[in-house]
Amino acid sequence: MTTKKIVKKTTTDDKKAIWLGAQRLMNKPQTSQEIRERNLILVTAKVLGVSPFGVNILGNIPYINKLGLTQKAKEYKPNIQFKYNWIKYANDDTEKAICACKLVEGDVDKDITDWIIGECSPSTQKMGTLKGYQNHMAQTRARNRAILEAFGVKIHEEMLANIAKLYEQKQITDQEAQVIGSAAIVSAEEIQDEADKQKPLFSDDKDISELFALARQYGAKVGQEKQFIEAKIGHNLDLNHPTKKYISMMKAQFLAAVVKK
Repeated sequence: MTTKKIVKKTTTDDKKAIWLGAQRLMNKPQTSQEIRERNLILVTAKVLGVSPFGVNILGNIPYINKLGLTQKAKEYKPNIQFKYNWIKYANDDTEKAICACKLVEGDVDKDITDWIIGECSPSTQKMGTLKGYQNHMAQTRARNRAILEAFGVKIHEEMLANIAKLYEQKQITDQEAQVIGSAAIVSAEEIQDEADKQKPLFSDDKDISELFALARQYGAKVGQEKQFIEAKIGHNLDLNHPTKKYISMMKAQFLAAVVKK
């Protein structure tokens, strides 16, 4: 069996995984859950500054997708181009695909990033509907990772600033701020076992330093950042091997708290 082109089809696996995005916008919500999902997509899109079709929902958590990342890349560099280099092309459904992507400025062909690797193994694909699509997924992952390599920090900073702004305007709830801030800029196409293995789970000193630097921007004294943050968010910070998701959530909570107060 050879690898297949992407064709949308509805299967039991589709229903189990429930990838939501465009369908939640195009179909009229029928249940309270669907209404909440639709609203979360719209709020997340507003926070990220992308089209609502650039956001997917998986397990009630919003994630930016390939379209959303491409929109952000073109916002920052309108003439951006994507170059690909195939390291290993999967010739059948059992093989691993490896693709590299590099971002360049189109007019001058100036490199924005180095070659960034994306890979996909059939054994690590959770969704049954993606079985046999290793080449497509490897290329998509390489492209998404290259965009995040170049612009991930900027996207994250803008997202946190917009969360704080919308919270101040009472357009976003505490729960929405925490959910969006903790996961939204993770690419939807990366929510797979293989991606989890490749991305570090736990924060390093740099992540914590960024959190403390944020606290100092709002008045914390050097050496008292932890206590300052805890006073604002109303609970203790657990910095004993915190996950990256946890640190992101604490940033979102802190920003929401200081803006509110």
